[in-house]
Amino acid sequence: MSSPSYFDQISEVMELEPPKAILAQSLHNSMIHFSRMTSLRDDHGMLPTPVEDAYLLTVERWDLPEVNIWLDGRHHSKHPMKAGRCSFVDLNVPTILEMNIKFDSVEMHFPRAALNAIANELGTREIAALSLQGLMGSTEDAVIRNLADCLLPAFEHPERANQLFVDHIAMAILAHMAQTYGGAAPPKLTKGGLAPWQVRLAKEVVETRLDGKIGLEDLARECGLSRSHFARAFKKSTGKPPHRWLMEQRLGRARELLLKSKLSLAEISDACGFADQSHFTRCFFAATGTVPSEWRRLRRE
Repeated sequence: MSSPSYFDQISEVMELEPPKAILAQSLHNSMIHFSRMTSLRDDHGMLPTPVEDAYLLTVERWDLPEVNIWLDGRHHSKHPMKAGRCSFVDLNVPTILEMNIKFDSVEMHFPRAALNAIANELGTREIAALSLQGLMGSTEDAVIRNLADCLLPAFEHPERANQLFVDHIAMAILAHMAQTYGGAAPPKLTKGGLAPWQVRLAKEVVETRLDGKIGLEDLARECGLSRSHFARAFKKSTGKPPHRWLMEQRLGRARELLLKSKLSLAEISDACGFADQSHFTRCFFAATGTVPSEWRRLRRE
């Protein structure tokens, strides 16, 4: 049995329901966890955070009042935060928060090893520490806020989350933090895309894994590239990021089955890797403007 995640531990201490969580693929044996943490109570008391070689990134969705915080035993006041702003906590430092507040936030827990794996892919030095200017108050970071917002639908239905998409979000946030708060140099622009054999191999791998359970690191490894290099080169070669190309293949396969088979919509949904029939219907409608049953009826007539 796997050990409880950081968010599972915090939820247990605060007596909350199990959090809505998404797991990004491992980066050099480092797991990245996203979670939507919400509470309408204001009586959680003192919350000690587990000490580990990791960081916690929080993007607030509600305005928060001033709260008390103890860092390595020293008291500070964390200033009020507006919705949409973000803050960081270095979990190497013993931290206690006074959580007598209602809150709704998107949070990302990642070990330092994951940050340094991204730094290595960017071709820069390891990051000793992030510059956490926002710890005592908050930081306005539109990049992190917008990327966190992209995950909101996935928290409602984690089973439908496309692994490639989640990996892209994790990599984008880590790369942004490495450059903005860790002093990493921006990556050099990719001059060219993938070699023809790499494009063919990546597409073959994706087409045989239409269930979406393949991660960005898997595809990059197949092509002998780093994740960041592969993602940029794939988009340059195909005009689309891997997760979007994958969705198009799933929908293309679904259209083929609608026309040429007698499978039910539920069977087609399962064969093409959608979470369930309703998920299939929503994605199909978004792409075609009509539901699968109507699309099939019109073309057969």
